[in-house]
Formats: sequence, structure tokens, C-alpha cells
Amino acid sequence: MTTFALLLFAAAIAYGLSRVLRITALPMLIGAGMLLNLTGLLPADFAFTTSGKNNATHFLEFGLLFLVFTSGLELNPRRFVKHGKTVSWVAAIQFSLSAVIGYATARISGFPPLEATYLGLGLAASSTLVVLRQLRSRKALFEPFGRVVTGVLLLQDLLLIAVIVILSRLDAKLPGISLAIGETALLVAAAWFAQRRAIPWLIKRMKPDEESLLLWLVAVLFLFTAAAHWIGLPLIVGAFAAGFAFSAFPLNGLIRGQMSSLADFFQSLFFVTLGALVGVPDAANCWTALQFSAIVFIITPPLVAAVAEWRSLNSRASIESGLILAQTSEFSILLAIAGLSLGHLSPTAFEVIAMTTLITMTLTPFLSRERLAHSLLKLHPFRRRTPILQPPQDPILVLGFGSAGMWTIKPLLAHNQKILVIDDDAVVCQNLNRLGIPVIRGDGADEQVLLHAGAPNAKLIIASMRRIDDAIHVMQAVPGIPTIVRVFESSEAETVRNLGGIPIENSTASADQFIQWFNNTFPRKNPSQNPG
Repeated sequence: MTTFALLLFAAAIAYGLSRVLRITALPMLIGAGMLLNLTGLLPADFAFTTSGKNNATHFLEFGLLFLVFTSGLELNPRRFVKHGKTVSWVAAIQFSLSAVIGYATARISGFPPLEATYLGLGLAASSTLVVLRQLRSRKALFEPFGRVVTGVLLLQDLLLIAVIVILSRLDAKLPGISLAIGETALLVAAAWFAQRRAIPWLIKRMKPDEESLLLWLVAVLFLFTAAAHWIGLPLIVGAFAAGFAFSAFPLNGLIRGQMSSLADFFQSLFFVTLGALVGVPDAANCWTALQFSAIVFIITPPLVAAVAEWRSLNSRASIESGLILAQTSEFSILLAIAGLSLGHLSPTAFEVIAMTTLITMTLTPFLSRERLAHSLLKLHPFRRRTPILQPPQDPILVLGFGSAGMWTIKPLLAHNQKILVIDDDAVVCQNLNRLGIPVIRGDGADEQVLLHAGAPNAKLIIASMRRIDDAIHVMQAVPGIPTIVRVFESSEAETVRNLGGIPIENSTASADQFIQWFNNTFPRKNPSQNPG
């Protein structure tokens, strides 16, 4: 109990400092745990052991159960069904190549084959916890690249769970492994049935209040983890299945608020415990962990970006996907704990996996910033822009075509206006070329692309890009040009208005309002002339 109180006290200090210093709490939590280790206040058994689990690993596992359960709430397969092929290719290639490269590096570093396998697999998956937090803070969870990344996380989590199950039955040979896989599939099937049938029926029939719903969540978590324990599977399999059972919309939206405080609590417990367990690492182990972290940062971004762009994402979205997935996972820690318990891993290998996870998770908020992705976009060696011989005089630029782009340009074409579309989607550009509509493939927020399109001489700019920051960048790059910006919130509309733009709120905009504004601003010169 004293150990638990010390961990919570360290977490409280870390959160307080993160608010004062206005930085992300993750490195502060880890640092607080490391400092707690140095104080000597923790009990002697709070350390690495060669005999498997102890108090430290029990604290880690307990925190992980709730973290994985919370992550499972967000991983609804319906979110990325339209990007299924992209998700499958990215997940498979990143997982397999990262594992192979990690294994080879571990063998070169002198680790035996079994430990090298654990180290390679520890690099194979990205952190659901860290990535979802980044996507949510950037409001990018439902953007195309956000949906792809979410799908990749789900598939990689499933792959790593399968690996953990297989390794836990490694001594039982093929019959035991086959039985474990079948038991896991049965538990996942039960979660799927609960998601699609049982839980919606119970919610509709019982109509629980907020307090009752929270009790339901915890009860389902314990039910699935108890089932996993009863059939001899790792508890994490049950926790993930329980989260998946509540992941369907709109139920996940209703319970997200109920789980946010619990998620923050157990996230704090997990990272402070991890920092305290690692403490000040041995110099040699720290150097090895830095090498593995460098592999993650060097391999993952270009690999994911190349595969994602090959499978249809645009250049910037592909780069952002690679940057945001460049870390190892909380499942890597669970894999290492399982390895310790089974006697497959030495404390040295465990410390390397833990340190690699700490380093990569801590640096993710800094490496996944939009500004870095925008800078890397300019260095993209294979980025293609559809050339046009000469931009039209006084064009109306449409930045970001999207699914509603044709409805935007139809009235403009009816008024004989010169249209030039800028979009980074290859399929959109091909379709517009077939229709004879001038288009440049590129990033509408890129100043060089805007100059190439004649933006300083444009009659009007219509910015229908998903991110308000892109539209703001456009207005700052070509000041004085009338710019219509699609916005989703009143605060965004006020920002655009203050910069001299014309906000059109998505919830209230209509074609009639747009045509009325356009007719008043640009009177038609020859009303009798019809477009060819």
C-alpha cells in the first residue's frame, strides 16, 4: 500500500509540473518514476528479477489492463472499412519488416535467438495509447490518415496479442499453440457478439444511468479477464476483447467520458511504475536502447509513408502517418513481462525493451507535429505535381476537392469562370483531367504550389481543406485575395474573419447562400452565354 501511495504521489507531482511548464505529461511521469527510484523509498522487491513477476510487474500489468481496455474502446473496424487495403498493407509491412530488422539488430548486438525474437517483436507495433491521444488532440481521428492509422493500430495489436499467446504456449509445442489460438478466437468472437447483439440489447432494455454504465464497463472488463484467466490466456487478451465489445458507435461515444478519468489515472500509474522500474539504466543498456529507438525513427516513417502513398493516401497524409506511428507499444512492455515470467528474457533484455518504449513514446509528441510533416513534404523525392503549361489569368482556385468539390465548381463553371483545382489525391486529379478541368496535384497549403498556380493574382480562393490551420496558412501566404474558408465551429469562423477571410460554416452553408454571395461579388458579364 505504501508503494502504491508513493507512485500516486509521484504522478501528482509530474502532472502538476507538466501544467506549470505547459509540456506533455508523458515525459514528466516517466521522469518522476525514475527520480522515485533514486530516492530509495521503494521496497527492495520493486526491481527486476529472474524469477518472473514481482510487485513492479504486477503494478505494470494492472495499469496495462485498463489502458488496453480503454484503447480497445477506440478501435472500431467500421471506421476504416473504406481504407481496408491500405490498412492491411501498412500494418503487415511495418510489423514484419520492423520485427525482422529488430531481430537482426539484436543478434548483431549479441542477444541469443529467443531474446532477439522478443526484441524484434517489441519494435513491430506502435502505441495505441500514444497515437490515439495525438490524433484526438489534433482533431484528426476521423481524417483519412487518422482512420488508416487507427486501422493499423488495431491489426498490429491483434498480431502482437497473437504473438504473446503463442509465446505463452511455446513449451506446449504445436497442439498447445493451436489450442491457444482457438481459445483466443473464441474470446474475440464472444466480444464481437457482445458488441453487435448483447450489449446494445441490454442498453436499450435497461437504460442505465451514468453511474450504472460505469459499473457495467468495469464488470465486463473483469468478466472477460476472468474468462481469459480461466482458459489459461494472458489477461491482456481479455482486457482487449472487453474494450472491443464496447467499441461500436454510438456506444463508444457515450462511455468515453465515463472512462476518461479512469484512463488518466491508470496511464499515470503505468508510466510512473515503468519509470521507477527502469530507474537510471546501465550505460550499455541505455546505448542499446538508443540504437533500437534510432531504428524505429529511421525505418518507420519512410516505410509507412511509402506504403500508404502507394496504396492511395496523399503525400502529406502518408508522411504524417509514418511520423505518428514511429514508436513502440505498451504491448511491447507486456510482451517483455510475459518473457520475464516464462524465463525467455533476461533483466537486461527487459530493460532494453522498456527503455526503447520510454524513449520512443516520449519523443512522439515532438516528432509527430504538423510543422515537421509539412517540412518533410518539401523534401519528398517522389512527390508528383500535375504540371500545367500556364495558369489561367485571374483564376478561381479551389483548394481541396473532396467529395463535394463538384458541387462547388458547377455554379462557377456555369458563370464561365476560370477554375483551377489544387488537390493531392491522385485519383481526384485523374478524374478532373478526364473532365477537362485544370488541376495541379499538390498541397494547397504549400507556398510553392500556390505560386505555381498563380494564387497572388487569383480572383478568389475557395479553401475547403479539412484543417483550419491550412486555410490560415493560405491566407497568410497570399494576403489581400478574397478567400472563402469552410469551417466547422464558431471559434474557427471568428479566426478566419479576423484574418480577412470569409468563413462558411459547414452546418449552415448552402448552395443558394454561396451563389447569392458570388453574384453580388462577381456580376455575370454575359448572362445569355451558356457554358460549353
